[in-house]
Amino acid sequence: MTIYELITHLLPEGTDAFDSMQEEHVDLPAIDWKKCPTWPIDLFAVVGSIIERSGCYTLASPDRHKLDEHKAYLAEIALAAQRWNANISEVPDSVNNLWWMLTLVYADVHMHEIASMPDLVKALLILFAVADEACIGMGWDVDPANAPQHQFSSITFAALTKADQALALPHLPHSLCVMVSPDSAVVLPKSINSAVGCTIRSLSHYLALLPPSSVLNASWILSSKKPPAATAADATAADATAPYDMRLLLIPFPFTIHADSFKLSTPRKELGHNHVPAYFELEARWLKRDGKPLTGELLARELIIPLIQQAITETGAAPNGIILPECALTAALAGELVEALKDSKIDFLITGVLDTGENGTHYNRALTFAFQEGKEATVAEQNKHHRWRLDRGQTERYALHFDPDPNNDKWWEDIDVSQRKLPFLALRKDMSLATFICEDLARTDPAMTAIRAVGPNLVVALLMDGPQLAVRWPGRYATVLAEDPGSAVLSFTCAAMVDRSNWLEAKPARAVGLWRDGAGRTQEIGLAAGSLAVLLTLQSKKKHQNTLDNRSDNSLSRQLTLRTVVPLFLAKPLHWL
Repeated sequence: MTIYELITHLLPEGTDAFDSMQEEHVDLPAIDWKKCPTWPIDLFAVVGSIIERSGCYTLASPDRHKLDEHKAYLAEIALAAQRWNANISEVPDSVNNLWWMLTLVYADVHMHEIASMPDLVKALLILFAVADEACIGMGWDVDPANAPQHQFSSITFAALTKADQALALPHLPHSLCVMVSPDSAVVLPKSINSAVGCTIRSLSHYLALLPPSSVLNASWILSSKKPPAATAADATAADATAPYDMRLLLIPFPFTIHADSFKLSTPRKELGHNHVPAYFELEARWLKRDGKPLTGELLARELIIPLIQQAITETGAAPNGIILPECALTAALAGELVEALKDSKIDFLITGVLDTGENGTHYNRALTFAFQEGKEATVAEQNKHHRWRLDRGQTERYALHFDPDPNNDKWWEDIDVSQRKLPFLALRKDMSLATFICEDLARTDPAMTAIRAVGPNLVVALLMDGPQLAVRWPGRYATVLAEDPGSAVLSFTCAAMVDRSNWLEAKPARAVGLWRDGAGRTQEIGLAAGSLAVLLTLQSKKKHQNTLDNRSDNSLSRQLTLRTVVPLFLAKPLHWL
């Protein structure tokens, strides 16, 4: 494929994003691909696709013998980005000239030829870097003092919050592009730039290039109960760089799971010289109280709100977020719970849910609820991407005996794994969070590419698993993400499965969570005897990052570290737990 062929493929309707934003299209001229994309995120998607396919990002590092030249190169990028943000209706001349060269001089160059042409590589890297730098602050609210210099980010934030319908971007929340369809490429905001390896992920600060939405339907969801600052005095440079705390209330519900919650859905069957494996299903029998279905109002009133109050007593402030493990609730129960918690002052709730569709299909999902000021909570859902495969060792460890076939030793989780989604939750104004469901933490495809591209500050893995020990599988896979892209990783399971796993242990480890961060800290999070929850206090500190071509982010990114772990108790025992 040639450069021109890829450009026309990615921009089938042309390059002018601002024309496409208008409600009426009157006598539009014929498409002229020699005109540079007017929306920097479209430019990022197109040039990034060329760079990635050609592999020329490996040539981005500065020549150590020509540092003065590279200093001038960086200054050229910064100036072009500033000019573009100052006048968003006009692409800077230097950017236009490079694009013109790309579409005329190098139009017929094939992808495999690009890396051997230094002038072309330099042009591509400059265009990519200018597009990235023009999008500083992308994905979060922009401080009013910086709004004139961050106009593209301000436009995007207005579209994300639907504050200005005239500027609605067509592919939100799944991509920030205008002219490039998510079927071809996706661009989302970026939190952390990988500090190791040599990939295109290491070449940008503010934008992330993701696979097409047909592979993985990613999205960017804002989470804020507070509106953006009204005046410049509300946000200072000191505020932007000072450390601040985030509190997470971990409730390892359910606390009891009986063996009859696991059922054989279909036995193993012979198929010629092979066989069709057996499948098991979960029945959420733990969601009953005295034989009656548990309600969200009861769960909130008797368990969660008292735990929030206990957290306030311990720290002086309400938790920012509440997390429940894999399969803890149903979607309907989660909705009732969110309604009951709307006045609790929390910002978000993440829970695993187990549901069965009308056709009998089972779903293992994660729901992320973002509480909005004066509005209903925004919800993002994702199906589990990979089935859990139970083996004989696990069933014996968990004391499960649901299959009478003595010759079978493997059972697959009977759930739907289609419609793969991955929402990113934007926390406050400079951090993001992503959720995995158990097995998804251990599998490379399809989510890991997106996780490493966006670099969420925190990855939460909801599990139905045994003790969360550093030597077990969650610890191994968390280490990978803590190194690349540098995210903090929290794996979290229910107390019930920890206890079932511990029945044969002389010295049981009741660790319901495991923390691993980019600073190298690993912490097992235990559940003390009699405790019903754990409150984590995380500290967010500024983090300085460089790209492959040595552009600095001036310490705008954030790194999360674990400060404290506090067990929470209730004075009144709950017999239905």
